[in-house]
Amino acid sequence: MTIGSQRRRSSLAATLPTRPSGRALADIEHEITIEAGIDRVWAVLADPVRVAAWLGCLEYRGKAGSLFYMQPDAGKRAAGDVSGATHCELLEATPPTRFRFSWFLPGTPKTTVALTLAARGDDATDVTLAHTGWDQFGAGDVRAFHEQLTVGWRDFVLPGLARAVGGTKSK
Repeated sequence: MTIGSQRRRSSLAATLPTRPSGRALADIEHEITIEAGIDRVWAVLADPVRVAAWLGCLEYRGKAGSLFYMQPDAGKRAAGDVSGATHCELLEATPPTRFRFSWFLPGTPKTTVALTLAARGDDATDVTLAHTGWDQFGAGDVRAFHEQLTVGWRDFVLPGLARAVGGTKSK
């Protein structure tokens, strides 16, 4: 890790205070329907080889308790560089219905991301994403960051999962 990346990480962590000041933000929740069976969606959602295709992460092993990193910078991701990445710990992978991990920057409280799958017949799966734990922060302190994540989960991550599955997103 370079000194510049340490400064960027430190300054980003500094924008996420550890004590709430002001009203808490609501949990982030999104749902899509993927036109593919639940087993197919689960295979892509949790498989260590396939996770990078839809989640943009590094060092994912698929074992509860293991750490992995969400690296939004494609160049760093391609180089295996975790500097500036979000840290995650796999908390639960219950086939084929629940995938849950912590999401945090060093020095800040952990939030939790859960993806819940529900079969809609044989050829469609409802996927619900909930990013919780925002009550640890004051709304005024992290509103812009919360809004970026709201858009990122909805417009990039969930559609990326649908693309990786090879199914279409219908919601």
